[in-house]
Amino acid sequence: MEGSGNDSSYNQRALVKSPSELETLQKQHVERTVKIQELKKQIEALKLRSEKKTATTAAKKSIADERREAFKNLSEKYNSRRKEYDALLSDRSRVHKLI
Repeated sequence: MEGSGNDSSYNQRALVKSPSELETLQKQHVERTVKIQELKKQIEALKLRSEKKTATTAAKKSIADERREAFKNLSEKYNSRRKEYDALLSDRSRVHKLI
């Protein structure tokens, strides 16, 4: 039982650090805290940049979709008018053949 008493006093002495050790540990803690804050800021900046890039990409895609839709509509109008023209031209040539 005496040995267990000595062990606890040894553990207490081991836990007590010298002032220079405490200062070193405190300095390391502060440095790590600052580093963590810097990393958090970098993460936030990357998130914002990613969101901005995603929004820009979505806007570009939207513009491309609008252009594609406009081209499709113009193509349909052109094809419709061309069929109408061809029909009128064939009617006109039939009239001329009859005359």
